[in-house]
Amino acid sequence: MARGFDRDVLPGLVLAGLGGYVAWRALGWDLLTEDGPGPGFFPLGYGVLMVGLSALLVLRAVLRPGPASEGEGEGEAWGGHLRALGTWAAFAGAAFLMQWIGFVAGFAILSAFIVVFVFGKSPARGATVGLAAAGGFWLVFEALMGVGLPAGPWGF
Repeated sequence: MARGFDRDVLPGLVLAGLGGYVAWRALGWDLLTEDGPGPGFFPLGYGVLMVGLSALLVLRAVLRPGPASEGEGEGEAWGGHLRALGTWAAFAGAAFLMQWIGFVAGFAILSAFIVVFVFGKSPARGATVGLAAAGGFWLVFEALMGVGLPAGPWGF
């Protein structure tokens, strides 16, 4: 099918539906409490973000001038699938490791992995992004909001 319908529109619509469901369910929970963000705060944001990004995916596919597979060879398609699976495996591995090394260290490793192996950037850039992203999480949640992140053996 022309203009990306076979590749991007249906997954985009499914993700938008899932995001809408997540946001709708989150509205049934407290968004803000006297102690800060409630249990519905982050799911609502996540659901709204999913709907917005899915809409962009669908819009881009519909407005794309050529066929969805234009310029994409069989090897390129497999490379994209492998990067997606690698990202999923990195998330699962990071979630598993975080119970021993803490959230901040696990998130730094996860971010660095994605930058180096998914986006193909240098290890130095991966380390920089990983440290900056983990430091940003620590700054926002630990320092500014006072919300404790799971700590590892190093105390962070």
